[in-house]
Amino acid sequence: MIADRRLIAHAALMTLLGLLSGFTTVFAKAPRAALSAHTIGLLQGALLFGLAAVWSSLGSGRVVTAARYCALIGLYANWLGAQLAAFWSARGMFTVHGATMPAGAAPWMENVVFVLLNLSILIIVMCVLILWAVTRRGPGSRPDRATL
Repeated sequence: MIADRRLIAHAALMTLLGLLSGFTTVFAKAPRAALSAHTIGLLQGALLFGLAAVWSSLGSGRVVTAARYCALIGLYANWLGAQLAAFWSARGMFTVHGATMPAGAAPWMENVVFVLLNLSILIIVMCVLILWAVTRRGPGSRPDRATL
């Protein structure tokens, strides 16, 4: 099995963005949200490295292509939404520690963060599409007895 080099590049970029987010806690309006963006970037980078390692086993086709786009759009939007929320102190989507964030984000900023963080639903869609791609059977294929 050959790892997907483009997904490896996205994984490295996401990990780098997560690492750099760790430095933004110093000047972000909401340092805890910046720490969340840091953690999100690192975890999503690890997820992308894992996906890159197994992506070729999914095969090809529209379902796998859609899963790839869902993954990349959802993961980048999730990190960017968290990072912008930290810079702008857009606390509307932060139910856990939003009350401790200082006020100050304009309504349009809250809306941008709202859209970006809600795009993370695409990560769930990606998981469903990957499950679909793994479980579908092509003509003449046999079930793998080694699974389960």
